[in-house]
Amino acid sequence: MKVNLKRTWHTRLIYSYFPLFLLTISILIFLSFLVVNELSRKETKKADMISTHYIVSTLERSLGDIEMRLLDEIVTNTMYSRFLEAEKGQLSSQFIYDAASDLNRMVDQQGMVQSIYLYRMSDSSIITPRGMVSFEEFEDKSYIEQALKNKLNLGWNQPRSYKERSFDVPSQVISMNKWLPLPWGGEGLLVITIRMYALERQIDNMTDANLSFLQVKNNYGDLVYSAHQIDSAEGNVLNQVKAEKLGLTFESGIQTGQLYSWVSLVSYVWIGIGILTIAGAVAGLIYITRRNVKPMQLMMNRIQALQPRVHEENAAPSVKNELALIDRALEHLIAQTVDYEKQHHENLLIHRRQLLVDLMEGERIDSFRQRLRHLQPLEERFLEPQCAAVLVAEMNGADLPAPSNTLKMALMNVFKELVQKESNFGAWAEWFGNRRLIVVVACNEKERLSRELLMDLAKQLHMWIAEHFRIRFTFGIGQTVNGWEEITRSYSSADTALQHRLTLGQNAIVLSEQLPGHMELHSYKYLQMLADIVREFRLTGDGWRAQLDQMFIAFNEDQMNDKDIRMLLQSLIQMLAREFGELSERLQHQFDELLLARLRSQIQEDDTLEGIRGILLDWLKEVYRNYVAVNETKSHRAMINELRVYIEEHFDDPDLSLKHLSERFQISGKYASYLFKEEFGMKFVDFLVKLRVEKACRMLTSTDTAIQDIAQQVGYANAISFGRVFKRVIGVTPGDYRKQYGKQEEQ
Repeated sequence: MKVNLKRTWHTRLIYSYFPLFLLTISILIFLSFLVVNELSRKETKKADMISTHYIVSTLERSLGDIEMRLLDEIVTNTMYSRFLEAEKGQLSSQFIYDAASDLNRMVDQQGMVQSIYLYRMSDSSIITPRGMVSFEEFEDKSYIEQALKNKLNLGWNQPRSYKERSFDVPSQVISMNKWLPLPWGGEGLLVITIRMYALERQIDNMTDANLSFLQVKNNYGDLVYSAHQIDSAEGNVLNQVKAEKLGLTFESGIQTGQLYSWVSLVSYVWIGIGILTIAGAVAGLIYITRRNVKPMQLMMNRIQALQPRVHEENAAPSVKNELALIDRALEHLIAQTVDYEKQHHENLLIHRRQLLVDLMEGERIDSFRQRLRHLQPLEERFLEPQCAAVLVAEMNGADLPAPSNTLKMALMNVFKELVQKESNFGAWAEWFGNRRLIVVVACNEKERLSRELLMDLAKQLHMWIAEHFRIRFTFGIGQTVNGWEEITRSYSSADTALQHRLTLGQNAIVLSEQLPGHMELHSYKYLQMLADIVREFRLTGDGWRAQLDQMFIAFNEDQMNDKDIRMLLQSLIQMLAREFGELSERLQHQFDELLLARLRSQIQEDDTLEGIRGILLDWLKEVYRNYVAVNETKSHRAMINELRVYIEEHFDDPDLSLKHLSERFQISGKYASYLFKEEFGMKFVDFLVKLRVEKACRMLTSTDTAIQDIAQQVGYANAISFGRVFKRVIGVTPGDYRKQYGKQEEQ
């Protein structure tokens, strides 16, 4: 079915475009005038500034040249040195005549110089081109007085009126003075005056009265001179330039009527050309619009053929409009393209991940290179690297939530960018599950991929992710291998390194070369430690804490992998549950399955050996406290009697001690000591000494057995220790006791 476009369609396009076209042309013309006007102002101001700077620099350069030439002649001519050093009346008339003539010669040579004179400090004498003059008779003495007050003023001064004699006609000059001898001499003063008329003529020669004006003002803002006698009110002041050496300010600008004189250059010819150009553009617009009707009709027919026809008759009028139909078709096409690109991107990511999985597991290596070039996970130059290494980053704690694909992609990109900051490295990063990110670092130079550099990369990744995402990773760095054929070995070593993160990953990074040479589990050693901890628990002694610390120290020393450590701790929990779980309700609660499941989960999720020790220690303390409380609530009368009978029967045993009793009756030494104190009101040691001394007293008074033998029979290894204890309790030595009480019994 063909679509018949309305006959006025191209007319509507013209009505749509033509006002915009005219408006655009008008705005462009207006903006062109504004831009040209602004450019003209800026360029005029810039040209005026350059001209004014040139005038100022020329004047300063001219005065500087005059100053340098005159100073050079004054300094090199010894005549003036003699004048300054002489006393009043010492110089001859001929000398004065020669000096004045020489000054007059210098004035004649410099056309701008009005006068040169020297003032002698010693007697206030002044020599001018006209001869010697006294200070009182000199008409310019006020300037000398001013110079004497301000000795630091050595530059050009403001314009002033000058005459040497009373009958001279005053003239405007600028002056400068120098102290002689140079640079800071105190013998005299050289004064050079320049005619303002010469400066004014020079300024007039460098300005154009028809285009610009120039005014010279002093430091007080008073007008000193206006070039060509032009009033500044007739123009616009554009620039002000300060002549630092002259102490004058030069104001310049363009005369009224000259700034926009360029407009007169635009003739009617150019206006006619502009009108013809606009007319031609309008004609071209109409022609192009008409010519595009046929291609638009063909395009509409093709779009109509692709549109669904089911609801065509019921479509809204706006949909039947040809432009709305094009819009709907384009939206549909864009949506399909976006969906396709999204699906293609997801498929590409899946294929890349599967390719890396196959590579790490050593499968399908025969077609690996073909798939690698097709999927392009690395830059072209790293598809055949000279060396490569695998970094395995495993997240500590819980897994990432399942819908966190955006976070995963962000982390992958961060890893790639940080690795690729080095121009000689390529990075390929993929997620294996929700916890583990695999990064392959490829390099074309074997020497560049050092272990130190890999460590540095891992540290940068760890610090950046911890700072920005608040997620902690532990990095396992695999061996550096040659090419893709050996990459499985690098991954395997990195994976094995991560299995020792509790003992080797204190800095969140484990190198494969840090792994111990032998990694077998010392089963008998650790099972004995577990049995010792359980036994100390049973005896209610504090020794289990030291045993626990010793076991964790051994974990570190043996560099055991994480799985074996957690398996041994699980065995400890099970042994304690079997031993004490049924003793009381309080202990049954401690070994409740839900509580134990939570304990195992905490031990499994913690990523530091110290953290696991803290979790286990807190639980063991609670179990120990409840177990001791259960033991204390039991009746201990029978145990006390049994202890008493046993001690009375074995008090002569030298090895009898609290430790012996704790092992014999399966109680702690502290608990046995507590029972003695409570029942007999004395310590175990005092009770034992009492029994031994009583028997010794009976043997000393009733037998002739040697004291050494008596000591051994009552439980002492030698007579010395026996005698010391006996005297402390009875107050006399065993020999004295026998002498005293043995005789009484014989009588």
